[in-house]
Amino acid sequence: MKQVSIITVNFNQPKVTEELLRSIPNTYKNLEIIVVDNGSKIGSIEWQANYPHVKFIRSEQNLGFAGGNNLGIKAASGDYLFLVNNDTEFTT
Repeated sequence: MKQVSIITVNFNQPKVTEELLRSIPNTYKNLEIIVVDNGSKIGSIEWQANYPHVKFIRSEQNLGFAGGNNLGIKAASGDYLFLVNNDTEFTT
């Protein structure tokens, strides 16, 4: 089974990003989820405690949307990459 890496970028929207994380279905077992925090100044929710299966990357500076995605891509190990805006919610 091929691995899929879902990559999203957060900038000062921790609650919006958490809604995305909550909406990702767990039906596909070979899934890697990566959240890049792109230099946010607003404190993040306890993502690592609440989502231990998610890989979190923090950039100290805002690299822009493309730069944040590039950080996620470098960390990804999936056969397929799915770049998704953090204000997206998955539905089944």
